Amino acid sequence: MVPVFSTIFTNTQDFCSTGREALFSSYKRRIVEIGFGNGDFLVHLAETRGPGTLVLGLEVSAVCALKATRKLSERHLNNARVILGDARFLLDKCFPRETLGGVFMNFPCPWPKNRHASRRVTSGRFTSSLSRVLEKGGEFSLVTDEEWYAREVKNSLLQAPGFELASFEQNPDLEITTKYGSKWLEMGKTIFRVAVRKRGTCSGPSVEKMEEFESMHTRVALPDIDAGRKKAAGLLSRSGAREACHWSFKAIYWSEDGHALLKAITSDDGFEQTFFFRLVFTGGSLLIKVEDAGAPLHTEAVKLAMASIGTHFADVL
Repeated sequence: MVPVFSTIFTNTQDFCSTGREALFSSYKRRIVEIGFGNGDFLVHLAETRGPGTLVLGLEVSAVCALKATRKLSERHLNNARVILGDARFLLDKCFPRETLGGVFMNFPCPWPKNRHASRRVTSGRFTSSLSRVLEKGGEFSLVTDEEWYAREVKNSLLQAPGFELASFEQNPDLEITTKYGSKWLEMGKTIFRVAVRKRGTCSGPSVEKMEEFESMHTRVALPDIDAGRKKAAGLLSRSGAREACHWSFKAIYWSEDGHALLKAITSDDGFEQTFFFRLVFTGGSLLIKVEDAGAPLHTEAVKLAMASIGTHFADVL
């Protein structure tokens, strides 16, 4: 089972930096499920669409990703891939243009409060990303128990010139009933499904070339190491933003030898990452390094956060 498991599962960094084109060209058809939960619908897609269809599941929960991978591996469904990562970032940055025949979402969290609107998967650049990755005639399908959310998604997508309404259904016949589908039906809730179809083709770059994931670091002159260590505490009140990029520092952990790990949270147009910077105080300088263990993507917000740390220490004499 281990070889099959390792073939099916991957993370954002590996998927975005290696062999996507070769993988995609090996299949006649490619479809995606966003936020697959326990993986039942993902397994259904892989089984029913057949070995000629590549089925990709995008999921931010490591627990769900591993559960789904296990189910696919046990059934030897080698035409499926599980990618641990944020669908908004993956579709925007890592999928070749016009390669998907369908994208499915089943009962995503609608984040009903206005202050949480940016957390919805369908917010931000999702419409343009969807237009870029869907092939002509490809469809996006959303199933939800919230009518307002179904209508919001429909109206948002139809504002783009490349989409047309394929269907808007109340209590549709679903291919399978998922965990949440069963729950909402047992509660007597109404289910809605909205499907939009892409017309024509799109222009623009095929896919943004991702940089090589080498060690990301910088060094700042720091003649007074002790003063630098004291100044490090001030990072916890430091945050910043530039256009759609935001960053902040949440905690600092010191080692016995006087070095530190700085916990950072960054956001690039809604794509959030939590990771650590390693701060190494030595030899009259400070080495600022992205901790490899967190495997963050080197996005603009990560680069800006690193620059902010360097600026913070620049006036230490």
